Amino acid sequence: MKCPACGYTNLPGASVCENCSTDLTYFEEPKIVTESKIEKAIMKDTLDHICKEKSIAIKVTPTMSIREVIDLMLKNQKCSVVIMEEEKIVGIFTERSLLKRVCGESPINVDRPISEAMLCDPEILNSNNCVADALHMMEAGGYTYAIVEGNPLRVLNIKDILEYIIELEV
Repeated sequence: MKCPACGYTNLPGASVCENCSTDLTYFEEPKIVTESKIEKAIMKDTLDHICKEKSIAIKVTPTMSIREVIDLMLKNQKCSVVIMEEEKIVGIFTERSLLKRVCGESPINVDRPISEAMLCDPEILNSNNCVADALHMMEAGGYTYAIVEGNPLRVLNIKDILEYIIELEV
């Protein structure tokens, strides 16, 4: 829904504008009319529907070394890990984090804690969010991964969503 106050395009069903916090519950949202099978599916299907066994997240503590985390990612053939402090998600570390933060302009020693290289306070989606929510979050934030809260905790990457879309066309 387009916010009448600032013009920001929010996801359908949003009750508050993500840009200016205007209450959108007073405004009637236009119905989405589409004939596209893909558009209908991404607005209807939940993340729980597209998460697969390979999406289950590896969880690590903030004190683990970057080296240990990289070894764990290689051993499990994962492109990301979720950093947890007790039961709270405090960060995510991805291949992109490795390239930008560990190997980038100001390299970090791989024996330092992962907390120094992780993306802090990542956005977290719920397994009941629709696929469009994940795509919107990824595009708006410039992310290639989405943490999906639930049991088990999962991490979707853009490749998982593309595979889902391709399967819709088959």
